Amino acid sequence: MKKLFALLLAAMMLLALTACDQTEAEETKDVDDSAPPVVGGWTITEDAALTDEAQAAFDKALDGLTGVGYTPLALLGTQLVSGTNYCILCEAKVVYPDAVPYYALVYVYADLQGNAEILDIVILDIGDIAESGEVHPAAAAPEALLGGWRVDRESDVAVDKAILHLASQAVNGVNHCVLCAGPELVFVYEAADGSCEVTSRVALDLGALRG
Repeated sequence: MKKLFALLLAAMMLLALTACDQTEAEETKDVDDSAPPVVGGWTITEDAALTDEAQAAFDKALDGLTGVGYTPLALLGTQLVSGTNYCILCEAKVVYPDAVPYYALVYVYADLQGNAEILDIVILDIGDIAESGEVHPAAAAPEALLGGWRVDRESDVAVDKAILHLASQAVNGVNHCVLCAGPELVFVYEAADGSCEVTSRVALDLGALRG
C-alpha cells in the first residue's frame, strides 16, 4: 500500500513539474511577442501627423532660430534613444524677399527632462531627386529648384498611400512629386488628357540621410 501511495505521489509531482514548465514556456513566448521596438531603430509613422510631443520638441528646438523659417508638415519617423529623435518634413524658406521655398528634413532630439535640440537639417531639392533618382542632400538652400520644379501642395493627383503633394513641374503636361507612406517620394506624370503614370519612386532612408 505504501509503495502504491509513493508511486501515485511521484506521478503527481511529475505532472505538476510538466505543467509548470509549460506555463513558463508560454509566459516566455508572450514576452517575446510583445517585446518593444529595438532601441536605436527608426519607427516609421503611419499617417505622418505630428504628435503633440513631436510638435512641442520641434517648437522648443527651433526657438530662437533665425535666417530660415521652417514649417513642420509631416512626422516621418521616431527613434528611441535616451529620449526620442524625431524626423520632421518641413517647408523651409530663407528670410529674404522673393526667396524660393523648398523642403528639408529636420531632425530633433528631445531628452527625458523635456529639453530639445536640432540634430541635423537635410535640405531636399525635389528637382535634383527627380532627375537623379536619388536623394542628394544639398549643401545650402537652393535659389531655385532644379528643372523648374516648384513647391506645390494644391494638386489632388491620386497616388496610393499618398500623404502630401509636395511639388510640380510644368512640361508637356505636369510632373508631380508626392510624399507617400514608406516614406518615399513618388513621381507622377500627368498628361494633357488627365491620364497619370507613376514614373519613379525614391525611398527616404531616415537613418542614412542623417549620416
